[in-house]
Formats: sequence, structure tokens, C-alpha cells
Amino acid sequence: MPEGSCRGHVISLILSENKTLRIGSMMTFYVAQGLPLGLFLTAVAAWLSSNQMPPAAIASLVATAYLPWSFKFIGAALMDRYTYLPMGRRRGWLIGSQAVILVGLTVAALAGPAPQDMALITVLGVLIFSGGAMQDVAVDGLAVDILPESEQGTASAFMFGGQALGMAIGGAMGGYLLQHYGSGTAFAAFLPFNMAFLLLALILRERPGEKLLPWTKGQASAEALNAHGVPWLRILAITFRSMIRRDSLILLAASMFGRAVGGAFTAFWPVFATTQAGFSTSGYSGMVATVGLLVSISCMGVGTLLVAKLGPRRATIVTFAGYAMMSLVYLISPEIAMIGYVFVLLSIFREFTDILTSISSNPLRMRLSDKRVGATQFTIYNSLSNLPVALGASLYAWAFGAGGMTLLMVMLIAMTVASCIIFALLRIGNVVDTPAEHEDELVAVVN
Repeated sequence: MPEGSCRGHVISLILSENKTLRIGSMMTFYVAQGLPLGLFLTAVAAWLSSNQMPPAAIASLVATAYLPWSFKFIGAALMDRYTYLPMGRRRGWLIGSQAVILVGLTVAALAGPAPQDMALITVLGVLIFSGGAMQDVAVDGLAVDILPESEQGTASAFMFGGQALGMAIGGAMGGYLLQHYGSGTAFAAFLPFNMAFLLLALILRERPGEKLLPWTKGQASAEALNAHGVPWLRILAITFRSMIRRDSLILLAASMFGRAVGGAFTAFWPVFATTQAGFSTSGYSGMVATVGLLVSISCMGVGTLLVAKLGPRRATIVTFAGYAMMSLVYLISPEIAMIGYVFVLLSIFREFTDILTSISSNPLRMRLSDKRVGATQFTIYNSLSNLPVALGASLYAWAFGAGGMTLLMVMLIAMTVASCIIFALLRIGNVVDTPAEHEDELVAVVN
């Protein structure tokens, strides 16, 4: 029976049988990740800055809140080893992660912290981001499990475009509500969205014949049984061998420099906007939301085309170079960046750079991940790419305090150039890869 038809008046939504459903669902769950990211990294950061909280405290919030994303490989290893297979390899964890976000938002809404309650805001951020990080692990593991290689570039574009869309909505809503109605109302407004995402996770199936819920009929699929249950030592051995491949190490090194630059800009941007460029909390959040909405939709098409035409390796180099261009503007003439419309243009360029770097590099991580330990290995790549975001935020606080704008931007330019040079050393990710030349790298994908 075709996907989406009625079986006993119940609509069956099976990811493995429907390309549109696969890509659409992964995009939707990335929107779900983006909402709290936009709320905290855009709206809350601008709200704190507008209320005279020091840049170091805001940078510390960004760095600390990002820690669950940096160490999510621990949860990924658990996910690869333990799950309730009759409901699919990833879906039980996906449902649980949405529940954690729901709890975090509920506590935040009830607590209604003031700007001075930095410790409480940080704890709430860590809790909510922990749920988001685990959801990211589940979706990424699902992508490695279920996406054919031909869909990886398109899926990546829609996933990260969806995340940017969620961040735009989260920043706009959060900024407006924080300024006009307070934090309790702002956090409560996100609860209906999270409930809808939780409902979607509850009604999907990964493969035919699986249970919808633990008490319904169904059984584990052959694919899930074959891929799951690898012993701990075997998981570690497979992951270790894959991670120490030449291209794997190059990918990690290049991502470390590039993502740290992105993290520095994440902490720098709301502070510069509200202290130098004359934006209020809601004004900045609204601007970022509008920019994010337009750019995220554009990037779904631009990212797909860019990866298809250049290949993920070249596309990654081109997009990461955008950070050097932004840094050069602030280095040469920070006064120009203070002008309202110039800052908006820079914000558009930064949003394009942030999204396209993720879209371009994501297929590289998918390509190098062994399906048997897909959640663990893919998450290690992403975790080790997210850890520099926290380090970059801390770097911003140190460099700006030690040498001001000049030292900060010189360091960011040097790190971006290093990232692009290292990415150029990759042997995978061209428009057409030759299996004979890259047999070792491709074995992990087809096993």
C-alpha cells in the first residue's frame, strides 16, 4: 500500500518509504532545534546586553549553554548501543529529547528569571540545550541510517535551512516578548511549538512494521536489528578506526579553526549590535529574525545548488572564507559597521556564511560515518565541531578585553585562512569521487 494511505483509518507515516517525508521531517526537527538556539543566542543575549550585563557574562552564557552540544557524543554512544528497536533505532530517543526541552521550557516559564539571574538562566540554557543536543544526535543518526547518499546534499540544505528558520523565529519571538512582556511569557510562548514537534515524533515510523508506541502492534525491522546491538568494544573499535582516517583528522582540524571563528562572532554580534550599532533588544531580534527568515529559505536552494556544482569540499572552502571577509571589514573600519544599514548587510552576509558552511560540510561528515556506529561517529564529528563554538565565544571575551577589535579580528582572519587551507587537503567531497582512489573512505559508508 502506498505511503500515506489509510490502514484501518490510521495514516501511516514511514520515513524509509517517502523521500519528501524524510527530508521534510528532518527539516522540521532542525527547526525544533533552532527555536531555543535563537531564543538564547539572539534574544536572551541581546536582552542581557540591553540590561547592562557585561560582555564576559554573556560570552560565558553562550559558552556554557553550548557545552551539551560539545559533549553529545556520550549520548550518541548510548544511542548506538541501547534503544527500543521495535520503535526504530532513533525515534525513542527523539521523543525523549523533545520531552526534556518541554520540561526545560516549562521550568523557565514558571521561574521567569530577571536579567541579573545569570546562574539560573545558564542552568535553564544547559537543560534546554541538552534536550536539543540529544534531539540533534537522534536526527543525525537517523540521517546516516536512512538517507541514501544521493539525498545527503539536499537533506543537509533543508536541515540547516530549517535550523536557521527556527533560530529566526526564536530570536524574533523571544526578543519581542522579553522586552515587552518579560521572560516568563517569552519562554511560555515556545511551549506550543515544542508540543507540536513532540507530536510529530510520536506519529512517525522509521521503517514499515515498527511499533508506533510501546503498547501498539509491531516489531523491529531487519535493518534495525542488523545495524544495532554492536558490543561496546566493537563500537569503540569501529569508531576509532573511522576517526583516525586521514580525511577524518583533516576534517576535524579544519572544523576546529572555522567553527571557533563562528563561535566568536556568535558572542560578538549581539553585543556590538546593542552597544555600538544602536539596536534595542527587540529591534535587534526582529532584524535578525527577518534576515534569518529570508536567508534560511534562500539557503535551501543556494546550498543545494552550491554543493551540487562545486562538491561539498570546495563549497566548504568558499563558504568558510566568508568569515575572513567579515573580519576584514571590522578590522579596517569598525565605524562603518556601526551604521545601521551596513550592520544589517553584514548580518545578512553572516547568516549566509553560518548556514552555508554547515550545509556544505555536513555531507563530508555523513560520507565519513560508518552506518554501524552512525550516531556515535557523526555526533563526534559534530560535537568536536561544536566545542570550538564555545571556545570561540571565550576567545572573543579574552581577545576583545586584551587588545580590542584589532586583535580579535586579526586572530579570526588567521584562523579562517588556516581552516580553508586544511579543508583543501581533503581527498573526498569533490563533484565526482573516484571509488578506486577513495576506497578506504567509502568502505565505512557501504558496510
